[in-house]
Amino acid sequence: MLQVNRLQLSYGARLILDNVSFTVAPGEKAGLIGVNGAGKSSMLKIVAGLMESDGGSVSRPRTFGYLSQDIAHEEGTAEQGTVRDFVFNSTGLDTAVQEYESLSLQIANADGNDLEDLLEHFAQAQDSLERLGYYEADARCEELIAGLNIGGMTLDRAVSTLSGGQKTKLALVRLLFQSPELLLLDEPTNFLDVEAAGWLMEFLQDYRGALLIISHDLDLLDRSITKILRLNEFTHQLEEYRGTYSNYLTQTGDAQALLEKTKKQQEREISRLRKTSDRLRRFGATRVSQRRSIDRRIAELESSQPDLPQESRRIKIGFPVRQQSSQLVLMAEQLSKSYGSKEIFNNISFELERGQRLVVVGLNGAGKTTLLKTLLGVTPLNSGEVIMGDRVHVGYYAQENEGLDYENTVLHEASDILPDNIKRVRSILGRFLFNGERVFQKIKTLSGGEKTRLALAKMVLDGPNLLVLDEPTTHLDATSRNIVGEALGDYNGTILTVTHDVEFVRNLKPDSLLLMPEGRIVHYDARYDELLERA
Repeated sequence: MLQVNRLQLSYGARLILDNVSFTVAPGEKAGLIGVNGAGKSSMLKIVAGLMESDGGSVSRPRTFGYLSQDIAHEEGTAEQGTVRDFVFNSTGLDTAVQEYESLSLQIANADGNDLEDLLEHFAQAQDSLERLGYYEADARCEELIAGLNIGGMTLDRAVSTLSGGQKTKLALVRLLFQSPELLLLDEPTNFLDVEAAGWLMEFLQDYRGALLIISHDLDLLDRSITKILRLNEFTHQLEEYRGTYSNYLTQTGDAQALLEKTKKQQEREISRLRKTSDRLRRFGATRVSQRRSIDRRIAELESSQPDLPQESRRIKIGFPVRQQSSQLVLMAEQLSKSYGSKEIFNNISFELERGQRLVVVGLNGAGKTTLLKTLLGVTPLNSGEVIMGDRVHVGYYAQENEGLDYENTVLHEASDILPDNIKRVRSILGRFLFNGERVFQKIKTLSGGEKTRLALAKMVLDGPNLLVLDEPTTHLDATSRNIVGEALGDYNGTILTVTHDVEFVRNLKPDSLLLMPEGRIVHYDARYDELLERA
């Protein structure tokens, strides 16, 4: 059983947790919810033993596993060895295999004096392999990799050749393979496509151990959870509600949350109807009346969508452009990238003109993030050339927050952009909800959503005319995603982005999609929404 007693935590003068106590019994599945910045991720790190509290105690079960939402900076995924080595290491199976292989060699070369002892140790090594599930281990690994839909990953592939997104999913595979008594998961569906997220929901629903999970995925909280723990941002204490997220809404009468849930359900239904309408359009005049009926239903749903309360739309942002670029912003000519014998993409060519919005789309492992990094010179190409136009000023949002110095405070990080105008810096940070003492908080203590807001605030201060964005809405809640999407929709610069957020794409109103890994440019329309969701 997990027992948490009277936790206290503050960042400077800012109170985060005040006398927080709760339990998660064996087999119980608890969802931890609260607004961005309430302290959910900090509390999960304290529970995992990775962060010190100011007071209180945590009693954990014998085995537990923790998945951070910021693995690139916190998990230290091993760069050496294969996928198999990395996963087997979670249970000590890699060491057991090495011991078995070493003893096999020693027995082959042993004389009579040592053979008896070696055979005894060999029998013990065989028992260890059996106890650790060696004989079905490869099959279990492959089942988890397939379930999480990690394209291009084999057990013999070197971890160092994986993309950032693939490493994040591999860390989840490793944790699920470990199968501990308690899983501690911080936004596990952030980097998963629709099919993989659905598979994970079923896996967690059937999981025999206990679960404490942070997620803004409402379906996950409805299907896999037996109680909700809400961290109140005003009292800094936990409120406990039995049942799923929907049960929580019913019990609390949380009007805003209910509106957000209703809005999301309606958006999904609108997306489904649009796909049906597009399919019927291919039949021409034979299905006109049926298509018109569906289009009327879409219009009715769009007009009846609930407006979120004004007080929830607290972020007030726009993305200014300090100087216009030349008409030609970027030219990519015959770009190719490989890691050893593994080809990521080949012979990709395209152009970006001023004001254009291009969305890069492809399944996991298709090389989307790698393409962005090669365009910016972060990752070297094997062949090809990237030409930037005159007066192009780039703003880059990295999926793994690579542009943030985790040891800086929020104010220090933002002030590096405009060191001579602290008043402007404080004003922009305030629009992104960094007020008062929050600006003196270290970046490493921020939640994923707060780090995203800070990275976007830096862009606003910098005024770039080309935005290169790698999954910019992953860590944001529904309200913030809409606000950022609307602000970027009004942006008068050029945008190149990787995203699987369909609503964000609609706000962006892109001209074209770049399909990876083939590098084909297509005009955007709603037919590609399903591909976006799966990307």
